[in-house]
Amino acid sequence: MDVSDLLDIKAICDAGSYRKAAETLGVTQPTLSNRIAYLEGKLGARLFDREHGRSRPTELATLIANRAGIIGREAALLSKDIERLAAGQAGVVRIGMGPAPGRALLESIVERVATQLPQVAMEIVYGRTRALADQLQSRDLDIAICHPIESLTANLTCDLQLEAENVIVAHPGHAIFLKAPISIGEILRNHPMAVPFLEQRYVDMTKQFYEVDIHQLPGRVMCSDFESLVRLVAISPRYFTAGPIFAFAPEIEAGRLRVFDTHVPFSHLVALHTNTDAFPIPAVARVLDIIRRVFSTVLARDPAKG
Repeated sequence: MDVSDLLDIKAICDAGSYRKAAETLGVTQPTLSNRIAYLEGKLGARLFDREHGRSRPTELATLIANRAGIIGREAALLSKDIERLAAGQAGVVRIGMGPAPGRALLESIVERVATQLPQVAMEIVYGRTRALADQLQSRDLDIAICHPIESLTANLTCDLQLEAENVIVAHPGHAIFLKAPISIGEILRNHPMAVPFLEQRYVDMTKQFYEVDIHQLPGRVMCSDFESLVRLVAISPRYFTAGPIFAFAPEIEAGRLRVFDTHVPFSHLVALHTNTDAFPIPAVARVLDIIRRVFSTVLARDPAKG
C-alpha cells in the first residue's frame, strides 16, 4: 500500500461515494473501483460496503483514512519546509565562535538573523580554534568564527579575515593608571592578571616580546569563561586583562573598563571559516552573508574613539 492508495481511501470516506471521490481525484469511477477492488484483494478485507447508493467505510477504511489525513497534513508541512529550505528561509545553522569574537558578534548576528530569517534556527557553540576546526571538518559546524585555522585542508576555507588591535584593560581605579608611565613587561611582572582563553600563538608572542610566561604569572587568575573574566576585571581594581579591543567595547564605552595607553606589538586575528564539502543548505549561505556584514562592521569599530 502506497500513499496514492491511502489518498483513494480517504477521498471515498470524505465524499461518501465512488463517483464523487473519482471526480475529486481526477479519475474515472471504474478506475477508482478497480483500484479499491485490487486493494481489498491484497488486504484480504473489505474497505467499503454499498448502502443505498453510498459507500460506507468499514472500520479498516476509517482507520486508514484517519492515518491518511495525518500523512496528508505532514506532507503539506513538508512541502512548505522544502520550499523554505530551498529559499534559504528555514533550517538549522550551526555556528562555532571563539570567546572574544563571540562576545562581540553574538547579539548582532542573532538579532539580524531573527529579523531577516525568522524560520532559521541557530545553534551556537564556543571553543578554541583547534576544537572548532575539528567540528567544522566533521560537519558538526557550518561556520566557524575564530583565530585563523593553521594548515587549512582543501575543504576548509577562510572566507574573511580581520586584524584587530590588542589592548590591555583594567578597572579605571587600577594602580597602572595612577603610576608614572610603565612598560607592559612591568605590568605583567608586578600586577595580577586575569588570563583569558588564550591561543598558543599569544602565549608564545608574550614570551618573545616580554620574556614572560603568562601561565607562570604570580597571583594570576585563569578563567575559561571569557564573559565572567571581563566582569571580574570590570568590578575589581586588582586585576587587568588583555585581548582584542572589540571584546571589551560595552565596558569601555560605559566607563567600566579603561584602555592602558600603550602599543601591544602584535594584533588579534579573526577569521570566518566554512567547509566547502558540506551540503549546500541555502539557509547557511544566507546566514553567512549576514555574518559577513556584521563581521566587518562590529569588529572594526574602535570603542575607545567613540
